[in-house]
Amino acid sequence: MACPFTRRQFLRQGSAAVGAGLLPAAVMDAASAAPIRQYRRGGMLYRRLGQTDVYISALSFGSHTDPKYKRSSKLGQDLTEEGQARRDRLIDRAVDRGVNLVDIYNNAGQWAPMARLVKDKRDKVQVSLCRQLPGLLGDIVDRGVKLFGDYVDLYRIYLGDGDGPDGKTLEDWDVMRKAKQAGKVRAIGISTHSARMMTACLDHLEGLDYIMFPYNFIHARADYTEFLPAAIEQGVGLIAIKPLAAGSIVRLDPAARAGARPEGERVMLYQKQDTPILPEVVASLTEALGRLPDETLCQAALRFVLSRKFMTAAMPGMFQEYELDDNLSALDRHLRIGQAEHDVFDAARRVARATEGSWLPRHYRWLDRQWRV
Repeated sequence: MACPFTRRQFLRQGSAAVGAGLLPAAVMDAASAAPIRQYRRGGMLYRRLGQTDVYISALSFGSHTDPKYKRSSKLGQDLTEEGQARRDRLIDRAVDRGVNLVDIYNNAGQWAPMARLVKDKRDKVQVSLCRQLPGLLGDIVDRGVKLFGDYVDLYRIYLGDGDGPDGKTLEDWDVMRKAKQAGKVRAIGISTHSARMMTACLDHLEGLDYIMFPYNFIHARADYTEFLPAAIEQGVGLIAIKPLAAGSIVRLDPAARAGARPEGERVMLYQKQDTPILPEVVASLTEALGRLPDETLCQAALRFVLSRKFMTAAMPGMFQEYELDDNLSALDRHLRIGQAEHDVFDAARRVARATEGSWLPRHYRWLDRQWRV
């Protein structure tokens, strides 16, 4: 006979913690949801991550690194000495400007450099870790704890597409729950590109503090699925990755800075060989951008994500100093989005629609199908 409870509900009842409860059947209007608890300090906005005691900067620092300086290593890929020095300076400057969450990958050789960088300012930086290399999860968590001094702030596992977490994922999740209970990790979560997986994890991962998932003004379909209402109802923290579509939104922006580019040919979501954007659509977009002096579409796109009441933070990758400055400027303006700014988003959506999905490389077109508004 089928069990009437999800794993999450069973664990809740067994521990006599919080009643399982029932989620509303109707999809609620996410835009009218209660705002994240937040405060301002020194020009930065900090929001509470779910129901934890962790407050993270609304603009956070992503883990992707500048491909110009990447090299092969025993871990996978790390940065050259020059590339690492540039990244260290940029992170240091971001922290000085109030950014307090930095995401790092162990298969990119980022753990040790980050540990050195934050050694004397650990109280100012929230460290976000994700496992990419094989090994026992408990050992990997312990390695991070030892490296960063008694605890790590955020730890997550990456999950691909599917109907829900498998047995191995549930075993790993129990390890993470115990690590949090032992005080080794302050918040535990997942990252995924699948709305179906997100929704299933809300039911099956007891103690889920946060989810990282792709969200930008073009790929924002999550507004209209059951995932967002359920996540908001459960108080799960939401962190937007790909808020600039892996940098591809710069390709839609005729007013982009000279030299601005996506992260790389392999990961960007709009490529040179794809169908050209229709001139009349570009003209419409240019006209809309003209109403926003001194602002790029990437800045407007980031403010769109920051303005979502249910979103805790946006986490773009940043390689150049001007990208940090532009993103901080977008944060300063995010509280006031007028009709002119909405016209920008409408025009850029028309750009994407006019190409019938060909603005994306073939291996990323699933994102357009699944996440488009």
